[in-house]
Amino acid sequence: MTHEFLKTISVLVITYNHEKYLAQALDGILSQKVDARLEIIIADDASTDRTLEIAKKYSDEYPGYFKVLSTPNNMGHTRNYDRAWKAATGEFIAHCDGDDYWTNPKKLSLQLSFLEKNPNFSCVAHKVWAISEEDGSQHGPVPRTEQQTFDTSELLEACFPHNCSLFFRNHLFDELPSFFFKLTGHDWCIDILNSLKGPIKIMPDVMGVWRMRTQGLWGGRLSSFHLEHNVFFLTEIRHFLPKESFSAQKKHLVRHQFLLSFAYLEEGNLSKAKEMFLKIVVPEALVVLPKRKLLSLWAQIQFPEAYQRLRNLRNLTLGEPPAA
Repeated sequence: MTHEFLKTISVLVITYNHEKYLAQALDGILSQKVDARLEIIIADDASTDRTLEIAKKYSDEYPGYFKVLSTPNNMGHTRNYDRAWKAATGEFIAHCDGDDYWTNPKKLSLQLSFLEKNPNFSCVAHKVWAISEEDGSQHGPVPRTEQQTFDTSELLEACFPHNCSLFFRNHLFDELPSFFFKLTGHDWCIDILNSLKGPIKIMPDVMGVWRMRTQGLWGGRLSSFHLEHNVFFLTEIRHFLPKESFSAQKKHLVRHQFLLSFAYLEEGNLSKAKEMFLKIVVPEALVVLPKRKLLSLWAQIQFPEAYQRLRNLRNLTLGEPPAA
């Protein structure tokens, strides 16, 4: 196939202080064996290390492959993503943040072939290994599910396809919602927006690595931080969903509010736990949530001292240490 007839794949590489990792990410992209043109867009969010220097070095060494976007001031992750997404001219978009990397040189070829053979699908992803930066331990493959095809309602449960595995058709949506810029990460929202135009496939092949870092967007955070993000996202995304997904949205919102109320309790924030508990006192809670745990949560919030005494008495009877 001659060069002018090849499809273009825009690979979005979102970076911030990734000098230790960026070369591995870019080498994995450049190693791809695919009948397509690659447009590698590196959007650096005012890194304070050598990330931008490394990006420009690769751009000089591989002319025609790279667009390097810089900024004098930190924009924040989602605004940085937005400008990379708007700069993409390819028929397809792939993701690989600067601290992740791909492990299979046929990854893009397999994903491109799938979408070309399955025009009803909006996006195709795959499983990845999650590797801890702290001790090098390997987890997964993730997502831990054997299900391979997901519609919008199913994707509301959690962010199943990981960011560095995403490959989707460009221009399925023209604007990112305003609430997008209040999110910490972008992948769950991108998943849902794509799914509104067709189901998403998750290949069982493991073709990438998600590096779990304590200094990353999600690492080293309290449980409440993650759950607050999920509650906010599930609340706001409802305005973009078809009516047939409302039930799933409500079910998963209630579940995350319940978990957030418990997280606040564990962090010693009784007032926030109570505030969140009042939001889940809805009919759906009795169907979605385990009744015993719901009752336990109510008792801990309404009668914290009495609950603690009863729990300590129970532990004493069972020969267990007192509750903290």
